[in-house]
Amino acid sequence: MQTHETEFWIASERNGEYPFTREDSFERKLRRHRKLQAQLHDLADPQQRAIAYLERVEMESVLARANLTPRQRYVCEQYLNGWTLQEIGKRMGVTKQAAGKTLKFALIKLKQAWRNNPFHGLAEVYRSETRRVGSRR
Repeated sequence: MQTHETEFWIASERNGEYPFTREDSFERKLRRHRKLQAQLHDLADPQQRAIAYLERVEMESVLARANLTPRQRYVCEQYLNGWTLQEIGKRMGVTKQAAGKTLKFALIKLKQAWRNNPFHGLAEVYRSETRRVGSRR
């Protein structure tokens, strides 16, 4: 038996019928890998990395200052991940209207925190300054 065949045979012994992973699990891992690769490729430019960092600092600062309840934070995260209010409500065991009301109050808190954020617009200022300096070259 060759080395490669031996490795496959040993790996297959884990679950006799199935070799390494199920197909749906593999597809999910492959999609996640492609998404991460695309993000890394997009951030290959040092300027893009700096802007992404500043935006992340702004976002974290706003979230910390907003004092969202765990419920409000969960609803915001799921809504930003593309879930509908109906799906969020179903998952939480409440109505669509209750999930919407929770989101509404969370957005009010986030808007207030954004206005009072000391880093407000930092990424945009950096972006405009680097464009201005970069155009002189």
